[in-house]
Amino acid sequence: MTESEPAPVQHLYVHIPFCRSRCSYCDFASEPVGPHLRAGRVAAYVDRLRNELQERTAAAGGAVPPPGAPFETIYLGGGTPTVLPEDLLLPLVAELAALQTGVARPEFTIEANPGTIDGRLLDQLCVRGVTRVSLGVQSFAPAPRAALGRRTGQDEIEAALRAMGAAREWNIDLVFGIPGQTWADAAADIDVAVAAGPTHISLYDLTYTPGYAGRVARTRGAGAQEAAGAFTEEYLPAAVARLAAAGYLRYEVSNFALPGHECRHNLAYWRGEDYLGIGASAVSTVDGERRTSPVSVAAYLAGEAPAIEVLSPQTRLWERAMLGLRTAEGVALAEVAAVLDAGALTRLLGQDCLRRRCGRLRLNPAFLDVSNAVISALLVTPEGS
Repeated sequence: MTESEPAPVQHLYVHIPFCRSRCSYCDFASEPVGPHLRAGRVAAYVDRLRNELQERTAAAGGAVPPPGAPFETIYLGGGTPTVLPEDLLLPLVAELAALQTGVARPEFTIEANPGTIDGRLLDQLCVRGVTRVSLGVQSFAPAPRAALGRRTGQDEIEAALRAMGAAREWNIDLVFGIPGQTWADAAADIDVAVAAGPTHISLYDLTYTPGYAGRVARTRGAGAQEAAGAFTEEYLPAAVARLAAAGYLRYEVSNFALPGHECRHNLAYWRGEDYLGIGASAVSTVDGERRTSPVSVAAYLAGEAPAIEVLSPQTRLWERAMLGLRTAEGVALAEVAAVLDAGALTRLLGQDCLRRRCGRLRLNPAFLDVSNAVISALLVTPEGS
């Protein structure tokens, strides 16, 4: 590779936009699978994925490995990929895993929800190349799950946890700040997750979309969202401490891992590395161009054109700083200095919100819970953004 050639893209995201049902809090691109199955659109979608992957790798001009060349990480997300019929899912997984041939330590993550995976399916996925599973639990208690509009049963969660015992690497997703959640609820969620033995736990502060905020106001009263926000502010530090006491290191604002078990695919995003995204609503950033696929299944199958944005070097640098400062490793100060407000940097260092050591800039871990405020004060938004 010469200096003028782009570095190969080593990270692939594939989006499966189908779920058993759509949860009321969810802001991801997902649609109930039933109508699409009955209309034959699920099989058509998987075929379109294959075609898009072939088209994108063939047209990448060397920036993306062609079929058969290695991607270091693959992430099959959703939606719920494991809601696909096995005769569609398992061949797709095998074909994607073939794109990691020759990689010394491939990472292939698949997302799953309780009720859509068991030990037999997990074995089949692992045989075909999956190395990591991310299980969307959100809460182990029925009342908080109901507040999220989740229809997962307790027996399904318990069965999924039993199945995960065979996984080499796996993650549990939890949500914090659910309307009506108490500290006893949240602490129990963390304790049950830790006892299950995952190598990774994600603890997401609940985002209130306009639709979900309206639902919460109607069902729980006008102050419910504010009360949940106050709960998060008060108890999130205790949740972080509880995970740390169990050995899970906070390597990003919402992500905790046993040492050496961080998700390398997500680290690539936070480090500003290029990645290829395939499927409805998927985003790619390759060689200074961001491409966003049409969001709906219908639009994707109809071949609607993606939205394309040309990213200036300044914008890429701003994003690198913004995402990197959410991580424990931080960013190289010299690399991102051009998008930092020098006065704010001096002030935030003096207030110990930020720390500088060995040429790297990091948030003080005590300020990770308010990272958005610190980062917003520090960064200079590129012109035109």
